[in-house]
Amino acid sequence: MRLKTKTDYCIRVLIHLQKMDSKLRIQDIADALQVSKNHLSVAVNKLSELGYIHSTQGPKGGIEFNYSAGDRTVAELISKVEDFQVVECFDPANNLCTLSSNCKLKGMLAKSTTAFLDELKKYKIKDLI
Repeated sequence: MRLKTKTDYCIRVLIHLQKMDSKLRIQDIADALQVSKNHLSVAVNKLSELGYIHSTQGPKGGIEFNYSAGDRTVAELISKVEDFQVVECFDPANNLCTLSSNCKLKGMLAKSTTAFLDELKKYKIKDLI
């Protein structure tokens, strides 16, 4: 399984913000992580929307870690950012696979995804640092 870049950046931002323990600008984080500011902004917007960070606009603005989100699990974050429809048949509305009725792969992948998330439920966001 491979996580999307947005998910990776969300995790990196949360780690960086907890390490720095201060309000930071997106550009400063992008520079520190050596990633695109535009791509990082998408991740930051998602983190703000989900309540993992606080965002302040303006010249003295920036983003900072929402410490009340520290007890949320890594699985919760990844579940809200990732799309776990790893194969076409996971999406009944768009499933055109002619093998679906005879294929056991969907069940195997569903169990694997559940096991992946179950393992990540053991870890909190604050455990990332």
